[in-house]
Amino acid sequence: MRASLAIACFVLAPAALRAQEARTIARYGFEDGTIAIDVRGDSVIAVAAAQGDSATTVTLRPSDARAWVDSTRKLISRAAPRKQTQVVLQRSMIESAENSGAAISLLRRAASDTTTFELLFSTAGFGKFPLALERREAVLFFAAMRRAVVATQPPAKPKAAKAARAKKP
Repeated sequence: MRASLAIACFVLAPAALRAQEARTIARYGFEDGTIAIDVRGDSVIAVAAAQGDSATTVTLRPSDARAWVDSTRKLISRAAPRKQTQVVLQRSMIESAENSGAAISLLRRAASDTTTFELLFSTAGFGKFPLALERREAVLFFAAMRRAVVATQPPAKPKAAKAARAKKP
């Protein structure tokens, strides 16, 4: 009996540890810096960014990340104003789940048919650094964030089991 228990532990333990490891969603090397998005085993999204000698990691709860991604993706798709005198500045921010002071902000500046984007990372030590993004880079970042949110959800139940339960009287 003990032998089978030991064998089961050796077989199941690596699978359980793999489930707790971080899953890499995306790693981007943009012109201005690098960003990595991982989903940890405890269903926390970790966004790490580095530029020059500055680096930070912001951890996000999936529900907060979903709301931020859904509302901020709309900022990226908007067209720039056509009037040359009008300048539109917009910001969308999300804070770390750990209340450490770390945060991510998307800054959008739109003026006379041009739009620029910037991700501003605030560190826990009240430092900050910006990463300038092109529109396509911003789209890539938010698509990866959406994949990270989806990756935190539990796997769907098989449809065959649902159909079999529905048929029982």
